[in-house]
Amino acid sequence: MNRILKLAASIFLVVALCFTFALDNVASAASNSNKTQDKKAMRLFRQSLMSTVGDNKEIFHQFFIFLVPNFQGELEFNGKIDGHSLDIAGSFGLWFTGDDGKAIDMDLPFYIAQNGQNMEVYYKTGNEWEKYIAPTLAADLADVVASPTKAEIEEQIAMTKEVTILQDNDSRCTLLVKLDGAKLADELKVEVKKNPADKGTADDAALQNDFLSYLDKGLRNANIWYTWKIDKKNNRTSVITLDLSSVIQETALAALNDSKLELPDEFREILETLAFYTDFKAYTTFLGSEAQSSLIIPQEVINSAKLAEDLVAAEKLETK
Repeated sequence: MNRILKLAASIFLVVALCFTFALDNVASAASNSNKTQDKKAMRLFRQSLMSTVGDNKEIFHQFFIFLVPNFQGELEFNGKIDGHSLDIAGSFGLWFTGDDGKAIDMDLPFYIAQNGQNMEVYYKTGNEWEKYIAPTLAADLADVVASPTKAEIEEQIAMTKEVTILQDNDSRCTLLVKLDGAKLADELKVEVKKNPADKGTADDAALQNDFLSYLDKGLRNANIWYTWKIDKKNNRTSVITLDLSSVIQETALAALNDSKLELPDEFREILETLAFYTDFKAYTTFLGSEAQSSLIIPQEVINSAKLAEDLVAAEKLETK
């Protein structure tokens, strides 16, 4: 699951938010029977995670939906991991209301084919397909798509605050997994130090530092969770449901509460919308081999795609 989340983060470009998920806190006091159940829940969770060690093949469906008043964004794709190769087919859509009150609809179909250090991205802008070669991104994803090690899984478990059984029967078990926001924030700081971004000008550097500060507070204040459904026939994860809303809400609130931050009224309204109305969810379903056909890039797309210097030229997106 950890590599799926990292992969989704790379595609969706939501900075560090795809490592996090949100929910209301559950009271920490528990009876002895609940403590016994929690031990069983953690055991099932660990077994399900460990079942992926050494497994180099996975086919999955990923769906993200982001909602605020007058705006909706969706990212949906099927993906296949096979060793160090990755194939993806999907689309990215935006629906929002313009300043003139008119509804604007944008859609960007895409394919990704990655094998080791080689990566090709095909995407449609208007009526034309374009092709982008991304060796740097391919190198970054090479480790992401690799099978997780036991040590990596133990690191993931260390970020877990609590696991509770929501449903359990002979065929499946559904768990509620709550993460430790403070540990995630600490880990983010470590990763930023290890992989510093190109901060450009002094103003760019200050802006990035401010954002990381707000995100740090957002992670520490958010209630972070996901549900995890296990198929007992093979002890494998079948469905993961994530709610990312709280992290975005708390990050926006951290910016709004910064007395030193001077904001134009329009931008403050955007932050207030994010802080109080964000609904951001992600759904992962693991599929069977019959889904492989949907990942084949059509020959007409390969033949007609024009080589592009930039991954997406925003001004070319077709509005409907």
